[in-house]
Amino acid sequence: MKVLVVDSGGRGHAIAWQFKNDPNVREVICAPGNAGIAREIRCENARANEEFLELAKREKVDIVFVGPESPLTNGIVDLFTAEKIPIVGPQKSAAILEGSKAYTKLLCRDIGVPVAEFEVFDDPEKAKDYVGAVKYPVVVKADGLAQGKGSIVCSDTEEAFHAIHHLMVEMAFGDAGRKVVIEKRLYGTEISFFVFTDGESLASMPVAQDYKRAYDNDEGANTGGMGSYSPHRLEGEELAKLVCEKVSMPLIQGFKEKQEVPYRGILYTGLMLVDGIPYLLEANVRFGDPEAQVILPRLKTPLSDISFQIINGVLGEKRVEWSPDYYCDVVAAAGRTRQMKGGKSKGWYPGYPARYGKGYPISGLETIDDPDCRIFFAGVSNSATKGFVTDGGRVLHIVGRGNTLSAARDVAYRNIEKVHFEGIRYRTDIGREKE
Repeated sequence: MKVLVVDSGGRGHAIAWQFKNDPNVREVICAPGNAGIAREIRCENARANEEFLELAKREKVDIVFVGPESPLTNGIVDLFTAEKIPIVGPQKSAAILEGSKAYTKLLCRDIGVPVAEFEVFDDPEKAKDYVGAVKYPVVVKADGLAQGKGSIVCSDTEEAFHAIHHLMVEMAFGDAGRKVVIEKRLYGTEISFFVFTDGESLASMPVAQDYKRAYDNDEGANTGGMGSYSPHRLEGEELAKLVCEKVSMPLIQGFKEKQEVPYRGILYTGLMLVDGIPYLLEANVRFGDPEAQVILPRLKTPLSDISFQIINGVLGEKRVEWSPDYYCDVVAAAGRTRQMKGGKSKGWYPGYPARYGKGYPISGLETIDDPDCRIFFAGVSNSATKGFVTDGGRVLHIVGRGNTLSAARDVAYRNIEKVHFEGIRYRTDIGREKE
């Protein structure tokens, strides 16, 4: 069969790579992809839902797999379903579970899914009054899509006031911050938990640990993710049963009962485990990035089989199998660099997740020949004179495999040291606490 993967970054590379190694698949196309993905997989420059549809028709693809949230919240599944082209993902009305944090929190409170105490505000002054009245630290979250950076963890009232101003007044993430969710900050064990679902049955995936903060020791601003690893020390049937019974299945069933719409595809739940209770921090309607880069290499069942089981509503008929191997992903990000214009310095780019420079040559990739190391390309483009150059905040995902977390971590860090570009920055503590 021929598969179209809709994505442009490291997650899309991991999905396309998984299909490329699928025995049922003869060709994979990634759209729009990037220059690094194009080293092994054909990429086509489609970027809007209508362009993806035109490409799928022209190429006569057998199935479409969507990576990022924007096409889903913009209705790509509805569009393809109307044309009878098989596609994995929730329809537009179901993608609201990620498109609106306020909607999802209110739904969870209504149906009994554990969430922290919270309130929703569209007035910054009322939001500040609430923060001033509560006696605990809070997290301020933009209601809409903010590329994984719209949640601001606050330690005190002053930080919360600044977060409210940043999201609602400065409009740092545009319309996404017109409304905010302010919730009690929880302390416990944070995990990323994913399931495949056909709307009736669930197949849980391995547990991953994501690292959101920009710097070591979980310091700095939130990012889209600076690294991850899997399996997590808590992974197992007991945790999967707890989360599916308390969070995943009630959320899917509750949404269907409220909206009369089935939820199909992938459901991500960001959880904080507190005294044995899994509290939902956020829900996403697709694979995480960078979690996909450490979960998908563990998948033994063909992704094409799972995809059609989801579409045809028969996911519960077969067991999804996973490898016990450990994978550790370290992100090489665009750090602090000089801002140059006309050959003169104009100050500094602070680096991802703030403003960053582009177009810096990437070297050392050709020296990575470790069979236990995998590179997933994210913010990369090709220059006629410089070869691969940086073209995003998160540039590369260097993924190591091992029989233990320590071994996988060693592979990732040993190989990321071979990569160079101006301003390269990466966390040095991915997976360290579980060694």
